Amino acid sequence: MSHRSRRRSLVTRSTAVAAAIILALTGTPGIASAAPKAQVNPELAAELAREGSTEFTVYLKERAQLGGAARLSTSDARAAETYRQLTDTASRTQRGLRAELDERKVPYQAFWIANALRVTGDKALVDLIAARPEVESIEPARTYELVEPERNAPTADRSGTNAVEWNITNVEAPRVWSEYGVRGEGVVIGSIDSGAQFDHPALVNSYRGNLGNGTFDHNYNWFDPSNVCPGDVPCDNNDHGTHTMGTMTGDDGEANQIGVAPGAKWMTAKGCESRSCSDAALLASGQWMLAPTDLNGQNPRPDLHADIINNSWGGGGGDEWYLQTVAAWRTVGMFPVFSAGNSGPGCNTTGSPGDYPISYAVGAYDINNNIGSLSSRGSSAVDGGIKPNIAAPGINVRSAVDGNGYAAFNGTSMAAPHVSGTIALIWSAAPSLIGDLDATQALLDDTATDVNATTCGGTADNNNTFGEGRLNAYQAVTAAPRGPVGRVSGSVTSAGNPVVGANVVSGTRSTVTGPDGRYALNLPAGDHEVTASAYGYGSQTATVTVTEGGAVTRDFTLTAAPVVTVSGKVTDGSGKGYPLYAKIEVAGRPGGPVFTNPVTGQYSFTVAGGTDYRFTTTVQYPGYQTVVRDVAVGSAAQTVDFAVQVDPACTAAGYSASFGAPLASESFDATTTPAGWSVVNRTASGGWVFDDPGLRGNLTGGTGNFAIIDSDRLGSGNTQDTDLISPPIDLSDATGPYLRFNSDFRAVGSTNTADVDVSIDGGTTWVNVWHQTTSRRGPTIEEISLAPAAGAEEALIRFRYKGTWAWWWQVDDVQVVNRTCSPEPGGLVVGFVTDANTGAAVNGATVTSGDEPLDKAVSAATPDDPNIGDGFYWLFSSLTGSHPFTATRSPYQPVTKNVNVAANGTVRSDFALPSGRLTVSPTSIESHQPYGSTRTTTVTVKNTGGAPATVGFVERTGAFELLGRQGAVLAEHQMKGISKAATGTVYPAPGVTGAAAPAVDEAWTRIANYPAAVFDNAAATLDGKVYTVGGGSGSGIERKAWVYDPETNAWTALPDMPNARAKPSAAAVGGKLYVIGGWGPGGTPVATVDVFDPAAGTWSTLAGVTNPAPRSAAGTAVVDGKVILVGGCADSACTDSNDTVIFDPAAGAFGTGADYPLAVAWMSCGGIGGQVYCAGGAGASEFTDAYSYDPGADQWSPLPDMPIDLWGSQGTSAGGLLVLAGGVTAASTTVTNRTIAYDPVAAEWLNLPNAQFARYRGAAACGAYKIGGSPSSFVGSADSEMLGGLDLCDAAGDVSWLSTDPTEFTLAPGESKKVKVTLTATAAAGVEQPGTYTAELGIVSDTSYPVPAISVEMNVSPPTSWGKVQGTVIGETCAGVRVGVAATVRLNSLNTPGVGYTLTSGGNGTYAYWIPRGRYEVIVAKDGWIPQAVRIQVQPGFVATSDFTLAPSSPCAPRLGGI
Repeated sequence: MSHRSRRRSLVTRSTAVAAAIILALTGTPGIASAAPKAQVNPELAAELAREGSTEFTVYLKERAQLGGAARLSTSDARAAETYRQLTDTASRTQRGLRAELDERKVPYQAFWIANALRVTGDKALVDLIAARPEVESIEPARTYELVEPERNAPTADRSGTNAVEWNITNVEAPRVWSEYGVRGEGVVIGSIDSGAQFDHPALVNSYRGNLGNGTFDHNYNWFDPSNVCPGDVPCDNNDHGTHTMGTMTGDDGEANQIGVAPGAKWMTAKGCESRSCSDAALLASGQWMLAPTDLNGQNPRPDLHADIINNSWGGGGGDEWYLQTVAAWRTVGMFPVFSAGNSGPGCNTTGSPGDYPISYAVGAYDINNNIGSLSSRGSSAVDGGIKPNIAAPGINVRSAVDGNGYAAFNGTSMAAPHVSGTIALIWSAAPSLIGDLDATQALLDDTATDVNATTCGGTADNNNTFGEGRLNAYQAVTAAPRGPVGRVSGSVTSAGNPVVGANVVSGTRSTVTGPDGRYALNLPAGDHEVTASAYGYGSQTATVTVTEGGAVTRDFTLTAAPVVTVSGKVTDGSGKGYPLYAKIEVAGRPGGPVFTNPVTGQYSFTVAGGTDYRFTTTVQYPGYQTVVRDVAVGSAAQTVDFAVQVDPACTAAGYSASFGAPLASESFDATTTPAGWSVVNRTASGGWVFDDPGLRGNLTGGTGNFAIIDSDRLGSGNTQDTDLISPPIDLSDATGPYLRFNSDFRAVGSTNTADVDVSIDGGTTWVNVWHQTTSRRGPTIEEISLAPAAGAEEALIRFRYKGTWAWWWQVDDVQVVNRTCSPEPGGLVVGFVTDANTGAAVNGATVTSGDEPLDKAVSAATPDDPNIGDGFYWLFSSLTGSHPFTATRSPYQPVTKNVNVAANGTVRSDFALPSGRLTVSPTSIESHQPYGSTRTTTVTVKNTGGAPATVGFVERTGAFELLGRQGAVLAEHQMKGISKAATGTVYPAPGVTGAAAPAVDEAWTRIANYPAAVFDNAAATLDGKVYTVGGGSGSGIERKAWVYDPETNAWTALPDMPNARAKPSAAAVGGKLYVIGGWGPGGTPVATVDVFDPAAGTWSTLAGVTNPAPRSAAGTAVVDGKVILVGGCADSACTDSNDTVIFDPAAGAFGTGADYPLAVAWMSCGGIGGQVYCAGGAGASEFTDAYSYDPGADQWSPLPDMPIDLWGSQGTSAGGLLVLAGGVTAASTTVTNRTIAYDPVAAEWLNLPNAQFARYRGAAACGAYKIGGSPSSFVGSADSEMLGGLDLCDAAGDVSWLSTDPTEFTLAPGESKKVKVTLTATAAAGVEQPGTYTAELGIVSDTSYPVPAISVEMNVSPPTSWGKVQGTVIGETCAGVRVGVAATVRLNSLNTPGVGYTLTSGGNGTYAYWIPRGRYEVIVAKDGWIPQAVRIQVQPGFVATSDFTLAPSSPCAPRLGGI
């Protein structure tokens, strides 16, 4: 059920009339649904609500078709056609909307590169535009940041040094200048930035607008869309644009050789007004780069377009707003270079537009070729691809700045210009590549220097840190097709028809035919072999002779190839021999991979014959090697079998590993370098030693002396890069060589690394086999596969350490051994688990051998295999013959069957799990009854499933309408230093993260600030008040406690806790507050239990009660009077745990439950309806997982995954939901204000209103309250807020005027039961006033299917003797401003002394109340205002209105006449 179905809309009620019970009055008319409208961004709605009128961008649906332009032969022709298509499409599709805006005299700016308009208007205009059919979406006006560099001190001209900057030398640009004689001549680089100082000594000579003799023409060379610069002269008010331009083309002809391509020309658009860039300016700049205009914005010239566009700006990842612009550039052949962003070192931090698949993003490294900490990493938030594409120098890069000066900056803004300059060098040396973006990118990628940096994913060749590697301009130009060029073109056909998508290749140059089968290829002058090929056809090769500037036509006619069937079988090839479930990828064959039958191992597919294919076979069971085989497929059916070997690590099921005698060993007993070993230091600050100079002692688990690199002892500011290298080791007879050694690696952050590498060529090249950036403390024995060296006659092993004033790495007792792998008795059992009621697949079911419980598996989805369904499981049974196997998955009933396991065979056994299934009728109840009355009706619940079903009714208030609101604008902030540990580096919060996000509505409301800035606190609601305790380690408030009273909106200090605690668990049970766990002063979780008694106002520590597994940041829930503690941090470094600890306050004792399925900390838990619900958290990774725990069955069961990963949320159970407010998301890079909730009744996740503050590591309590939390790492805040309508804090919930009988029961299959529902409209039932009361009856059951909640509406009419009093309380300030006043309104009866009623007017000053007939005195009072009173007569059935205008209680200052 969607959460929207819970809201009381007229549509919902009208469509459910047949099922509804209407008491006393029925009939609600239906409402026709509105026509679909364009999507309006909620952020824009918030801005309009706040400002009334604002700027926004309207995007139209239709896109120009640019395929024809892309096939034109020259860049100028492509630019002209692209411009024509884009402007024609924009003109035609925008015509109607622009006419509407013109008629209304609405200001707007039209764009053609993205088919969009920038408009200024109000909500009514937005609604009008959104209703137009040609409109796709409406977005708020946005700004995007320059990728702001870190600035080093400015430097003067370096007269006399005549030195090329380190970064220019690093990419080997000077070698290109000297050996190939090109410096970028003939190429134009465009820059969208903050402008540029056009007459800077290092830039003036390369400016395209320089006409010589001191004259300049800025037409078509300079664009200032926001009119920031005075006059029509280029300027730079930030230094950023001048600096980036200097790195591309700068050279003053003397001592400042700062540019990669000083011979190239430059043009620039000021897309960034200062430090930020408006989207309107960026769009205008993007289209100007394609078709520059004169200084008046007239007479566009596509033929003067930039060849390369450098973009050192960007925003958050996954934002495709600039995609149309980049696509248009690429159609022309303009190379789009973007900086990756400065949000590192976290993974998944690359910004947009750099993270587009069609953008070329650049990371930054330093003079030591180490990646910059600030450099953003991948993968891409758009498609998950590798980002950045490449890395270039970006740390301490010296270049030009405004005012004829020079300065060194850090950032990917500085790195991207190196790539732009390098492309200029390539295109200058090889003009045939101009506009050939794919070939140029291939050159950059293939010639980059690989860097093995796989922390964020990828391979040594291409990873999410360096991309393809470090930029090398010289190698790229060397590999380019330099010299004279000509053109080969023609068509590729078969049987007279064009072959679309055929590959036409000559050497390293290639292209693809278009829809008409035509191709064109630029080639160096000379003889070339050109080959045309396409899947399903035989290839054809021809020799062509290309002359300089000439054109050759060569057509190809391809012959269709026969269709051939290839089939075979995949089996185990290491001794078991049984069939294997495997994926077979066939390179060059269209479509996805082929999968074998999991039972038989057989496969079959068809391919075009007469072709060679590469088969890659990957067994779907872990522990097997991947087999790559080249297969020549002829014209007849062919059989290709694969016998796949297990991996040398011997982790495959059904095999056991054993180690042989050591092939080599070293104990490091001497205090000097052992014989044959060597130490190689790349730095002068020390390296590996053997005499323990820091007196650390052997922490590895070994004995005696050991090898150590002690970075801590070597002192502050010193960097070590040191190798400990073994003598050559003979592994010629080792099929599974392994390295074993005792180790203690103590790391600081992720800046120091421990690596083990192997070499089989005497140390010329090394292969990494072990890489660590986080501590692996001893004593421990590391075991590492040396598979790359298997069979080598002379293998070297290298222990490499890199760090700067870090801790140490100790190594002892090194052994190299051979690992053998032997088959064990047994066979495979495979099959599918399904739902017995529906036949649908059931993922997450556990299948276990009854006679050997260790033999088990979990069913899972198989999304890539179209031939089998989900719910697939497989396991290795160590027992053969007939044995019972049981499939379980809560809430299904378990199923057991005997399976006859074949030795070294595969047998299939499927399981269909039964479950109860409930229907409920009716699904809505509506009553109309007088005040003081009671009404009853019945609801029928029936079990249509195949197993018994337990039924429990949960009452929930009608405030669920609140959940339809959005709350504040979504605020997500990337930040440094996010950590799970007890302590860490404090990073000041960026200004935006400390403030409340703009509110769309008042879902979350501010409450009184907490008395201290706090994080790592805990909270619980007790008797309507909110208690919060503890605080962050070292904050000074670890023993503090306060209580919040919603009635007074005030915090009151409590006595200090007996024990200091950071991030403990707090739980209210039996009228007392229990505080458990939390980090103590030394960082160890506290094992005692502190108790606060509100009646006595005192704390105590329970005597003799010790927590068997004390934790910090544990998930906490209360169920049936017991406190359930789940997971949490076991130490100050936050080692994750999976314990379930149960504390019984009544017995004063701890117990344990079934382990949580994951080792996790910082997750959110809550008790609802006798069950525990937990979600999120972080452990080995950031989790979206959620589980429920049944204390009676002592069993955890999976729930639907959360929509996002979240940990450190302010989580609580409230109103029958598990609420998670804010927290850390996006793989531990971002703090969010998003709020979600799990609804056990609907069995789904809901989007709740966004909180006002993005926080993590704070506290939450039922209500729902959110107290404190970190806006930035290890920084507290006092901000507190509440989401109303979630104040049912009892685990079972209760609506005072609604009851059911019975509330819990069990239904057998086919059985039904009528449940009595009572609605009571009395004061004793909490109904104080006539009106409409709404609630829900949720049904919680142990079935596998959600049950619709029953909406309940009680319409209470007033007694005939009552009347209504209403009015407005207005305050008039000294300035004459009239404001609504939230005042106390007292209604005192004049007929019956001592009888009266108290209420509060709303924020707008309005009030209304039903009361018995009679005479009353109405008194209105509010601090700061003079109270007023009036007497009224209340008549039955009539409304008496009394309005008040209050004056300030302090006298107003005298005002001068006439003012």
